[in-house]
Amino acid sequence: MSRVIPKEQLTAYQRWELGSFDPASAESESAMPSPESEPEALLKVALPTAEDIERIQKEAWREGLEMGFAEGRKVGYQDGYKTGEAQAERLRQLAEAMQVESLRQDDTLAREVLELVLNVAQQMLRATIKAKPESLLVVIREALLTLPTLSGHHKVVVNPADVDMVREWLDREHGHLSWKVVEDPQMSPGGFRFESAHSELDASLETRWREITNCLGTETAWLD
Repeated sequence: MSRVIPKEQLTAYQRWELGSFDPASAESESAMPSPESEPEALLKVALPTAEDIERIQKEAWREGLEMGFAEGRKVGYQDGYKTGEAQAERLRQLAEAMQVESLRQDDTLAREVLELVLNVAQQMLRATIKAKPESLLVVIREALLTLPTLSGHHKVVVNPADVDMVREWLDREHGHLSWKVVEDPQMSPGGFRFESAHSELDASLETRWREITNCLGTETAWLD
C-alpha cells in the first residue's frame, strides 16, 4: 500500500541527477571555475601603464645604445690597431730611407773632404819640390835600399831639371857604382825611375801619388 507524504513534510524541490562513479571526475568538476568567475579573473591582470611603457622604451633604447657603443669601440679599436700598424710600417720605412740618405750624404761629404785634402796636399808637395829640389835625393836614397843589388849597369831616369843634381849626388855618394843618369822630359820634376837589365822601379810622382790615393779609396789624379 502506498504511502502518501503530506505536503507539509515535502522540502523544496531538488532535481535529482545521476551521479558519477569516478571520484577524480567529480573533483575536477568541482575545481573548475564557474563561468561567472572568469571576467573577475581577467580584471585582476595588471595592464602596463603609459609610464611603464615609456620606462620600457627608455631601457630598451639605453641598452641598445650601450651595445652600439661597445660594438663601435671594438670595431674602432680593431680599425685603429690596423691603422697604427700601417703607420708604424710607413714610419719604419721612412726612418730606413732617412738613414740610407744620411749615410749617403755622409759618404759624399767624406769624399768631398778627402778630395779637398788631397788637392791641398798635392799643392803643398809641388811647392816643396819647387822650393827644395834636393828632397828628390832623399827619395832616391830610400829607393836604393829596396833594390836586390846595386851592382851592374843601372840607369836613373829623371826630369832634365834634376839631372845635374842627381849626377853629382851619385858621384859623391856612390862613385863606385856603374850608374848612368838619363834625362826624360816626360818625367815630372821630383820623380825618377830605376832601370836595369832585370828590373825597373817606377817612382814618378804620378805613380807614387796613385798608390797613396788608392790606399785612401779614391782616384784623384796627379795634376801637372
